Amino acid sequence: MEKLTLHELDMRSRNEVLSFLKKLWNGENAPCPVCGNALELLHKKAKKSDCDWQCRQCGKIIKTLD
Repeated sequence: MEKLTLHELDMRSRNEVLSFLKKLWNGENAPCPVCGNALELLHKKAKKSDCDWQCRQCGKIIKTLD
């Protein structure tokens, strides 16, 4: 899997990315940076893992601990 860049995530600074990641790790709702729809946990059955998220609308997978 390829790593996402700031340009692909439509974020301009490192602070924006950190804010986005902190929301995900805290369990807060964060919209998909590509299309704006809600992100869901990629591995719903593995409740221990909250580091992979996926947008069901555009199919983008965000691995936060990569």
